[in-house]
Amino acid sequence: MYLHPGNRPRFLKLSAIHFPINALLSGGHRLSGLALIISLIGYLALANLLLIDPSVTLISISDHWLLLCLHTAFWMALSFHWLTGLRHLLAEHFTNPKPYHIINSDLITVFLMAIWVFISLFITYQAWS
Repeated sequence: MYLHPGNRPRFLKLSAIHFPINALLSGGHRLSGLALIISLIGYLALANLLLIDPSVTLISISDHWLLLCLHTAFWMALSFHWLTGLRHLLAEHFTNPKPYHIINSDLITVFLMAIWVFISLFITYQAWS
């Protein structure tokens, strides 16, 4: 068995690793982009179903739970992707230390997440009511 020469741990628990908030938002941005691609495939499958089967119309499936889930997931992913993308672009635009630290501050991050939660609640209410 290999013995590491230092005191560094060999087996890290993933739950013990704490990522900075910028890393979490960057990962969320990538995941929301993936969710947008998946929802695009869902919308294309829906369009294919509408074109192939004339008995299926948008009015007949407008209250189906699967379509409501698709709408909700798409708009929530789009809003998160847009907000975190805007934050990322602003952070890249302002290379001076002061505006960069303001954009990357915890207060701005909490404000951004609060806006996204409010938008998500609004989207869920509009889609399911």
